[in-house]
Amino acid sequence: MKASTLPKPEQLAALNLSLRAKLIVEGMIAGLHKSPYHGFSAEFLEYRPYLQGEAARKIDWRKFAKTDKTVVRLFEDETNLFANILVDKSASMKFTSGKFMSRFEYARTLAASLSAILIKQRDAVGLACFDENLGAYLPPHSTNIQLKNIFSTLAKLEASDETRCGLAIESLARRINRRGMCIIISDLFDDPQEIIRSLRHLRFKRQDVILFWILDPFELDFSSSSSYQMHDLETGRQLMLDGKTASGFFRDGLQNHKKTIENACKEMQIDFNLICTDESFEKALFRVLEKRKRLF
Repeated sequence: MKASTLPKPEQLAALNLSLRAKLIVEGMIAGLHKSPYHGFSAEFLEYRPYLQGEAARKIDWRKFAKTDKTVVRLFEDETNLFANILVDKSASMKFTSGKFMSRFEYARTLAASLSAILIKQRDAVGLACFDENLGAYLPPHSTNIQLKNIFSTLAKLEASDETRCGLAIESLARRINRRGMCIIISDLFDDPQEIIRSLRHLRFKRQDVILFWILDPFELDFSSSSSYQMHDLETGRQLMLDGKTASGFFRDGLQNHKKTIENACKEMQIDFNLICTDESFEKALFRVLEKRKRLF
């Protein structure tokens, strides 16, 4: 599927959450020649010799380049992954620069789509949401009823209160008692050291962590000579700022924040993904899936 044919997030805004997720997942399937689901959780078992008559696409060409042997990768057919999806519902997630989906709407649509993908491949998925505290928690299950419960929970969510991202991740880590995957979707507006500390706890708990940092296009291209009245969505405070000065401080702060968290993720082998709310959901998910496939 060409990028130009993918629906933009704002074009899906009028649809209910479950229908959005269905269209996104079906769009991904239509856009791939093979299953899009290997790469999130399929367990690599071993290599076996390539058998004459098999499709050439099954050959591990990277292994062939290194060893001159034609082999095929075997994966565990039944996945037993336990995944938890953690969604930021703090007030700052309501931000949108205008024509795009809010960070919150984008985040919960992404969470719904990931849940559908994982349950479709028979993995167990749980859901937790947070602002200052970790909210209601749905423990992982792999049934269609669980998917309906996840959709229902996400649809009822409202963004409010301040962010304690690090504390929420820490709270979730304490609940986890088996190896699995943890997917975090947030604007990461919290002390980076607190976030990093909690991510280390997840890795200590043997979690494969995927981190989605959701930003609005305005935040990646904030440059102006005009004055701005800044409104803090979490505290309600307002402040008038010179655009040129404010944009300089914001860009520097954002880059430092990104560099600190991204470097820590590299060190801990955490899959870090910066996603902009003008990017199609299919494109964002394709990008992550393709990157993860290369890890196997």
